[in-house]
Amino acid sequence: MQNNSNGSTRPGNRPQFNTGNNNRGRSSSNNNRRSSGASSYNRRNNRSGGGRRNFRRGNDYTGSSSIAAQASKKPYFVERQDPEKTLKSLESALNNVRQVKNIRSTSVKKGNLAVTHLNPQLLTGTVLQSNSPKEFPEGPSVKIIPLGGVNEVGMNMTAIECGDDIIVVDTGFGFGGGERFPGVDYLIPDSTYLEQNAHKVRGVVYTHGHLDHIGGAPYVLPKFKNVPVYGMPLTLALLKNRLEEFNLNKAFSFNILDITKPLKLGGFSLQFFRLAHSIPDVVGLAIDTAMGRIVYTTDWKFDNSPFDGKPSDYGKLAHLGDEGVRLLLTDSLGVLKPGYAISEKVIEGTIKNLFKQINGRIIFTTFSTTIGRIQQVVNACEQSNRKLALVGRSIVNNFNVCFQLGYIKVPKGMVIDIQEAGNMPPEKVCVLSTGSQGEDRAALSRMARDEHDLIRLQGGDAIIFSSRPIPGNEDSVQDLIAKLSRKGVDIFLNSDFDLYVSGHASVEDLKLLINLTRPDYLMPIHGNHFLLRKMAELGMQVGIPFEHNLIVENNRIVELRTKDIVVTDDLAGEKVVLVDGTGVGSVSDVVLEERRQMSTQGSLVVVMLVNKQKKLVGGPEIIARGFVYMKANSDLFEDMKKKIKEEFATYKVDPTSSTYWSELRSKIRHTTRDFVYNKTEKDPIVIPVVIQV
Repeated sequence: MQNNSNGSTRPGNRPQFNTGNNNRGRSSSNNNRRSSGASSYNRRNNRSGGGRRNFRRGNDYTGSSSIAAQASKKPYFVERQDPEKTLKSLESALNNVRQVKNIRSTSVKKGNLAVTHLNPQLLTGTVLQSNSPKEFPEGPSVKIIPLGGVNEVGMNMTAIECGDDIIVVDTGFGFGGGERFPGVDYLIPDSTYLEQNAHKVRGVVYTHGHLDHIGGAPYVLPKFKNVPVYGMPLTLALLKNRLEEFNLNKAFSFNILDITKPLKLGGFSLQFFRLAHSIPDVVGLAIDTAMGRIVYTTDWKFDNSPFDGKPSDYGKLAHLGDEGVRLLLTDSLGVLKPGYAISEKVIEGTIKNLFKQINGRIIFTTFSTTIGRIQQVVNACEQSNRKLALVGRSIVNNFNVCFQLGYIKVPKGMVIDIQEAGNMPPEKVCVLSTGSQGEDRAALSRMARDEHDLIRLQGGDAIIFSSRPIPGNEDSVQDLIAKLSRKGVDIFLNSDFDLYVSGHASVEDLKLLINLTRPDYLMPIHGNHFLLRKMAELGMQVGIPFEHNLIVENNRIVELRTKDIVVTDDLAGEKVVLVDGTGVGSVSDVVLEERRQMSTQGSLVVVMLVNKQKKLVGGPEIIARGFVYMKANSDLFEDMKKKIKEEFATYKVDPTSSTYWSELRSKIRHTTRDFVYNKTEKDPIVIPVVIQV
């Protein structure tokens, strides 16, 4: 049964929880109380002999390391041998290396990468017997297009096409930043192919409510007009919250899935089965097509004692396998973990014990969509007689949604406003906060910098990290932990306590899934190339033939044909789309390279005045940022100015040409870069500014 009411069902009118820090119009009494508390805190810590340094914004104990970089009074630059001469001495050795050819090179980018990346000898046991037919009637092929989530973590989105029908599974995003995408907020799949075929899209089906599966919806869904959207109640509620941020909540038809009944979308018939994960309402898909059944498992694990009491549907998976599965697409993120996935229930005892032992205020941070963990915090607060305050927009939003729908059970009066928490004894308070990944603008990071409006960390506080760093966030998390340590708080990590369990299937879970469904072909998804490869190797160990393991890349079209499944050479796109602030697709590779260059090499602005006769009458003046300390390197900059003046006199540029100004700027740029590199071996961004007076 489907609900087309453009809203999710709710068990009743429940109160909304608020952090208090989203109210800009706070009373003056609140502000005065907060200022008074901050002042008393500073007075306590500024006493002589107290062992703490006076509070300052910047690089004191509240900020980064106490080691400061200071320019020398007499800096100098050394000379080094020409790198080309050094390389020539290695030429003979390199010639020998070049003659060695790796027959399993990962540079192959076309077709099924398993052909070049897997060792056929890994198939050591008997071949798995699939109940799927080996041949299907002649007809249009079924195309599977992984637009995201393959060869990477996050940005999950898959399109399945047959004839005039397309269904889309999830529209997730990935996180930018780091060295690869400096300054970029999000990555979203390239939906150009779907835009060109929007008339074929019969529906978008969401498997669960994590952002790497729903986060790209505001950028992708508007490309398909009047497309129906399907998902479970919690998934749709979280999706609506995401769309509301962009004023798009009312633009689509939301339909709650009845997982006991099939769903017909064009030429596809979909069945659903429940899966366990770190969030409720996760469903996998069995998609019946003219070329056989596709099973899509999304993020999952087998958990026989899940926090919500709803384990994965083993019976449905076995039934699908009995009827025949031609292709299995499965999450690969846990393939490196031996054994079985650990249940969420395991860590509840650890959390309760910590709450008993800690005498001060607790700040508990976890992923805002780890609903089971949030319920465990509520249970621990109830047992230890603590009140619970919420900090951070995503925590507040998700907590409210889950409470309204009945996915979180909260005793009456437990949740309090964060301002009220400041007036209570520390041992009676727990703060549930965002920021477990070291995000710069998240609540916990602002606490570590003493920039949070309502919370000041102090000795005796305990920070509990119930998470692990997402790949790529390790440095940010370690930096956050170091900043928190300087505040004198106690820090509890998963590395020392059982505070986190993965929501992804481990090796034995994956083996069991394959044996339950007995697919003819296996296509690993959700992971980088190494994880996909290890998942394919695991498939071979379980008995899936070498040539039936499909390792693909984003946008590569996989075709289910009459007699086989083929990874084609065709691409549905060649890029990801970068979201930079409010700009979507406004950042190119050139911009990213310039950002990397400025962040590592600095920048120079060269300002010159030219009269109407194209003669130099002023400058050059040089402004340096992130290059070298100007006051201590005055000789370098004087030599630079002299060199630019000398070269300017030799430029051969036609003053009557329409390209005069661009050519002149180009020559100034090259002169400056060559001089700087020869002197310093640095390559800053050079921005010439030529003004006609």
